[in-house]
Amino acid sequence: MEKINIYVPENIGAMIESDATMFEVYKKDGRTINKNRFLGMLIIGYYNDYVTEAKAAYDAILSAIDTNKVSIRDKERIADSILKNVVLPTVPLRKGKNPAKLSLKPTKDTEALIQQILLDLGGSDYISQYFCRMFMSYCEKPFSKREQIIFKDNYESLQMACSARRSITFRTIWNEKNIHEVIPYKVVTGPEEMFNYLLCAEYNQDKGVQEARTYRLNRIDKINYGKSMGAIDNSVKQHMKLMLHYGPQYMINSDEEACVKLTAAGVKSFNRIYYGRPQYERIEEHEGCNYYYFRCSMDQLFLYFKRFEGKAAKIIYPESLKERMMKFHSETLKNYEEE
Repeated sequence: MEKINIYVPENIGAMIESDATMFEVYKKDGRTINKNRFLGMLIIGYYNDYVTEAKAAYDAILSAIDTNKVSIRDKERIADSILKNVVLPTVPLRKGKNPAKLSLKPTKDTEALIQQILLDLGGSDYISQYFCRMFMSYCEKPFSKREQIIFKDNYESLQMACSARRSITFRTIWNEKNIHEVIPYKVVTGPEEMFNYLLCAEYNQDKGVQEARTYRLNRIDKINYGKSMGAIDNSVKQHMKLMLHYGPQYMINSDEEACVKLTAAGVKSFNRIYYGRPQYERIEEHEGCNYYYFRCSMDQLFLYFKRFEGKAAKIIYPESLKERMMKFHSETLKNYEEE
């Protein structure tokens, strides 16, 4: 099949480019975005839902038209026109305002579906316009839903494994040699309706214990079902419940409390730096400073507070987190001193 050129509004083209980057759909070099593969994943993952949504809208319009005034054929023609020109996104003119061109090269994964779409369309529409509407409809979805569309097969497999509490194995896109064997717990959406995460239990060979783990949906690859039904330790379940409360992107495997001292400038930074901000348990004021107490992930606290300047924030305890922060700033300073 020949390449299909699809003209979409500039903002839609930019959003598709951004999603392909955010979902890390790269070529083998690990740096270049594989836009054609991404478009293929979008079509495969969204086609059935898109058809269902369009059909539901078409049927609703059809039922609202008075058949006593028009023939059945005219009624269907009117419903189709309303669907395409009013309900579905408007297809931009090729020479219209700021159109972006997307080139779709059919592959062995998408060719059969594209041929089916062409058969269904007949002469009623152009395939390029059909895909334009589909892509625009996709871009109207929340970010987390778009990720579920792109990785539909994996998302549905993980949902089934969570329901069955059945162990699975998988690799990640950044380390294909390491096979993870886990007991799935729940697939959840992160804060601000961003990425989807698999919360699961995984055995730590070094420590000889089961621990809570979290993996981003887009990074999970080659899922296989294990041979046994899995049992998650109660303590691990409690930690995963904390992860659901504080943020599923950060692992929690202890009940350790942390205390961070913030100056007035630190409080301003805490209120201003929104992304990744940890939830505190309580605040106590001593000698003009505010002491924030946390029971979330130590990784989250480290990643968040390392962005604060000067004396704005200081880790009081635990000692392990304090030493980690000191080492980070020491090595950063050493790096600049060497220059």
